[in-house]
Amino acid sequence: MAQQQGFDLNAIMKQAQMIQKSFEENKARLKQETATAQVGGGMVSATVDGEKVVKEIKIAPELVQEGDVNAIEDLVVSAVNAANAEMDKKINAN
Repeated sequence: MAQQQGFDLNAIMKQAQMIQKSFEENKARLKQETATAQVGGGMVSATVDGEKVVKEIKIAPELVQEGDVNAIEDLVVSAVNAANAEMDKKINAN
């Protein structure tokens, strides 16, 4: 008759549950985190949460008054990308 060598299914299941719980806790904590980045000398900023959902975009009034829509669009994209990169750093640090 074959003998099991150190295979404890209950211990493995318990460890899997602990990993799942830790994952869920980290996910909930990161959802509360935010990362903000500014570009264009602070003319545009973007804030994202831990799920990389854009929460806020700020555009300096003087940039809007200049009326360069292409520049504004480029700066918004850059700000969002930079904020997402900051959030990646936070996620990878955990």
